[in-house]
Amino acid sequence: MPLTFTNQISQNISIAVWHIVENEDYFYNFLSLFPNDEKKIKNIKLQKMRLQKLACRAALAKLLGNNKISITYSESGQPQLKDHYISFSHTNNAVAVAVATIPVGIDMEEFTPRILPLYTRFMSNKEIDECDVNNLKDLYYYWCAKEAMYKWVATKKLDFIKDLEVVKSENKGIVSKKQFLQLKEYLFENHIVVVCF
Repeated sequence: MPLTFTNQISQNISIAVWHIVENEDYFYNFLSLFPNDEKKIKNIKLQKMRLQKLACRAALAKLLGNNKISITYSESGQPQLKDHYISFSHTNNAVAVAVATIPVGIDMEEFTPRILPLYTRFMSNKEIDECDVNNLKDLYYYWCAKEAMYKWVATKKLDFIKDLEVVKSENKGIVSKKQFLQLKEYLFENHIVVVCF
């Protein structure tokens, strides 16, 4: 069971990263999913996506110390869990999960050059000036921070350039020029994880 990484950021927030090498049977045996959630997962056509959903729940189960998981989704598509705030992210073969007693967002990406021509679509001129746009780690920090902030806000009506600002030197995010958030970065193997709270 490759639970690659766990960390308790504070009394209120824990995160986990799971590297997926298991098959679906492993997860179904490990978890006690509620029937509606299990049915939705089994109806997903792509096996990779089914595995990602299952690994998110397994990582969450490990953080909570409880294999009985009941996930629902808000109208904006955010995962929800009774009595906790949660956030999920996934790449090809890994997932990141945050669970908290306060609102939280998490994003994880694998370092690839595909981001190089895209940064002007999600970074302001000010952010571009403060960043080495040829450095994958810098660019992915900004992308993951904004994705995590977007999940924290839990609305689809935000513009990544106008409404989400990242101050990397202070590990700070600003939403709509009025909400100030803390950002925490983790680097491992060829991935970055950013948590927003």
